[in-house]
Amino acid sequence: MKMKRSAGFTLIEVIVAVGIVAILSAAVAVSVVKYINDGRIARSASDAQTIGTAVVTFLKDTGKWPVSDDGVLNDAGELSRLVGLDRADVANAAMIPDGAGTATGDGNWDGGGDGGTAGAMEDLLILNADANTTPLYTVSKSAPVVQGWNGPYIDTIPLDPWGNPFVCNIRYARGASVTGVTAAEEASHSVFVLSAGPNGLFETSFDDATALPATGVGGDDVGFLVSGATS
Repeated sequence: MKMKRSAGFTLIEVIVAVGIVAILSAAVAVSVVKYINDGRIARSASDAQTIGTAVVTFLKDTGKWPVSDDGVLNDAGELSRLVGLDRADVANAAMIPDGAGTATGDGNWDGGGDGGTAGAMEDLLILNADANTTPLYTVSKSAPVVQGWNGPYIDTIPLDPWGNPFVCNIRYARGASVTGVTAAEEASHSVFVLSAGPNGLFETSFDDATALPATGVGGDDVGFLVSGATS
């Protein structure tokens, strides 16, 4: 009796099938990675807008920008940056993204230079207090009839999707009167709530001598425009 050859795949057929699967898998993987990255960028933009809206609402309620670090408004000790970290971590530059060195002063987002003094977003937008002063702004007893702090303005301060804090260059807000900033610099600079984006490095200028454009940020930074320049 002759033995019938059992049905099966030849080696060539297996190799071709594996090759096709590999090609399809690679194509799908690229699409998935792009989808994930796009989702993170969208989430970062949304979170930046939420924080920025809280800052603007703060201004509407109090008539002041969130820059006070001692309960005395517009004195010599005002904040230049708001950082999305706990107050104990705000002074630790290692926890804030560095600059990429592609834009003037982009290393100032984590401190130094025109970065000035930083405060925790949580202190101004949620707690109205810091380690030394409570309240930082007079609380409104019947807002909006009586002007004053009527927060919290946000539930929590998120990190961006890449695990880094958002930073706001609040020193350039019009009427913030931060020490060392002129009215002309306020008028020619934009204020952003900014994420360092996918590469984890700030690529947007932060420098008194270099005005920020009213729209757009540098590199792959993701941000929300709080206050735009007009010149």
